[in-house]
Amino acid sequence: MRYKVKEIGEAGIDIRVELGLPWLTAECSDAKLSPSDKGLYFKGSLESVGEGYLLRGNLRGWVTGQCARCLEDAGIPIDLSLVFNFVEELPEEDEEEDGDEDERVLIENGVVDIGPTLRDELLIALPMSPICSETCLGICPSCGTNRNATRCSCSESPRADSKFSVLAKMKRE
Repeated sequence: MRYKVKEIGEAGIDIRVELGLPWLTAECSDAKLSPSDKGLYFKGSLESVGEGYLLRGNLRGWVTGQCARCLEDAGIPIDLSLVFNFVEELPEEDEEEDGDEDERVLIENGVVDIGPTLRDELLIALPMSPICSETCLGICPSCGTNRNATRCSCSESPRADSKFSVLAKMKRE
């Protein structure tokens, strides 16, 4: 996902990239993501504007992460509209206009690399605690059974040594 400035030209280029398992493994290794069977794509354009290049497009699709409740696979929808300005030099702090919300990324060695930008936006868009479904019962804190797959006998009562066992007693009274 690296584009030489010389190849972009004045007319710009259209970009359609599938962000598959190799990319997710290399760029998002800490997040432990994989593409779902629906895929993850970036579709947009890179255009010459002023003294830089404007990246505009959409990052859409699904990734698979780990459910925070049951630790099984959880599908995570991604639908992001992106606009970034790639520039040869970043302006000095005092040169920036007040309220300028423009996202600027530095062009290095005459190459526009959209990979890190897509990675950063994807990671920001991920939920802190993805879940496989709203009705996920999670893992039993006592025996460790996935309560979505098997009903355990200890899931009805809290552990006696739990900090919350006092609250359970209060609720019964």
